[in-house]
Amino acid sequence: MRKAVPAVLLALAVFLLYRKVTRLWWTFDDVYHLKVAVAHDWTLPFTDKVVWPQNLFTPLLSATHELLFAAFSIDAARWYAVHLALLVLASLGVLAALRLYVPRPAALAGAFLFAAGVPLSATATQIMVIHHLEAILLGSLSLVLYVEGVRRHRQWMSILSALLYLAAILAKGSAILLPLFLLALPERDLEKRLRHLIGHLVAVVAFIGWRWMVFGTLSGAYGGFALAPHELPLLIVTLPFKVIAACAGAAPAAGLALIAVMLVAAATLFRTRRHAALAVIGLLLVLAPLIPISKALKPTDAVVPWLWMCALFAVGIEHVRWRNAVILLALAFAGIANRQEWTAEYNRARRMSEEARFFVGMGGDAILRHPRIPPATMSELVWLKEIHLQRPAGGQWFYDDLFLCNAQFSGKRLFEFDDERRQVVEITARVPDLAARYCAEIRLDAPLRAEFHHRDQALFWRFGPYESGKWSVVIANGLQAFEVPREDGFRLAGLNGIALRVRYQAPEGWVTYSPEIALDFAREPDRVWRR
Repeated sequence: MRKAVPAVLLALAVFLLYRKVTRLWWTFDDVYHLKVAVAHDWTLPFTDKVVWPQNLFTPLLSATHELLFAAFSIDAARWYAVHLALLVLASLGVLAALRLYVPRPAALAGAFLFAAGVPLSATATQIMVIHHLEAILLGSLSLVLYVEGVRRHRQWMSILSALLYLAAILAKGSAILLPLFLLALPERDLEKRLRHLIGHLVAVVAFIGWRWMVFGTLSGAYGGFALAPHELPLLIVTLPFKVIAACAGAAPAAGLALIAVMLVAAATLFRTRRHAALAVIGLLLVLAPLIPISKALKPTDAVVPWLWMCALFAVGIEHVRWRNAVILLALAFAGIANRQEWTAEYNRARRMSEEARFFVGMGGDAILRHPRIPPATMSELVWLKEIHLQRPAGGQWFYDDLFLCNAQFSGKRLFEFDDERRQVVEITARVPDLAARYCAEIRLDAPLRAEFHHRDQALFWRFGPYESGKWSVVIANGLQAFEVPREDGFRLAGLNGIALRVRYQAPEGWVTYSPEIALDFAREPDRVWRR
């Protein structure tokens, strides 16, 4: 009975930390995944590349969404209940893996730090990353079975471990590196470890062959900012600092203090070469998959590095002189950082949820201003409203107030989310004042320059002549708007061209726009516009 106490305490803690997620609705890219689940049979993501426009292959994610849709339709509360259950199970999987090597108090501390960390706080509010939790759960169980198989000379455990490992890869491709970590574990001799890894190697070959049959290629690319070859060295050097920032969270004081305490415990592992080598090898394995997306690293991307830091803490804390005091200090900082990050993440997700609910229910005369929902998601909400739910068409939205300077508002009602009231409210009476004030601030004659270069399905740009200030790309007179760096690139797979405006906001507050610039990637891959 006493052996079950840490698991019960951890499950209860995770539930209490994140129980409010069941109040949320569809956010971020959830509706896109819902649309895929509605449109396709659950087997299609395993066999047809039409489901994967970027050649990413995570079919277990789509299968999970298909199962949830079959069970709960679009009842978001029940989807989130399953998401919460997976948060609990993934944390318990981490606890089970840590118990292989450290006593219960250290294992419980490490698993709680993982569950309460900033990356998990962000993951808790996003159904679209449920496959991160599946991969951690499956990977943890695979590790436990592998170690027990080696220790007890049970080949069937290693075979089951290999099957769970294959499932983890199908959930999240970066799990493919797990056998390298298993090989480095201090279990018996190298020959025995290799013998028990045969099934995992077969799983790797099977996954690679499977992926090749679906796509005809092994390459894939995340959407987002493009990576130019000359940027690679700097991205590699700065990646650890970006991971630390992502793990520190929105209020970094407590987060950085927690990381400092964890590093004190982890530093004790460098007293022996074997432990130091394992720590470094593990760090390289968890950081390598993040390089392609490191330009815009999010807390949800740092889940696996955070897990590794928690594991190092749990192992290293056994060698710290004031072990119990350090554990309590780490738990205290974790609690503070979790509540700060959770408040920010939950409020952001709650706003998106309220805006999405309002949009799906609003009439054709309504316009939603400055939603927090990502611009690409709005078209998916149109599908949910008009196609799936068969509600009356109509309703507009905009992300940039340039829309106020060009649109006709006769007979229209304008709405916006009110942070104080935490709901969408009508602001139609304010439209004339908002439009007059904003449009008067626009300087149409201010100098502006934009260079565009299209290479390998990515659009690179450089804006000027100003060094400071904020830059945005505006589409369809404000229907969509994206704040971007002054110089960077973005992947636009499948697009032959795009029409956009460049928006610049000076530190003093004035704004200028370019006229709409029509880019044709095939005929004119390099384009320079200036005023």
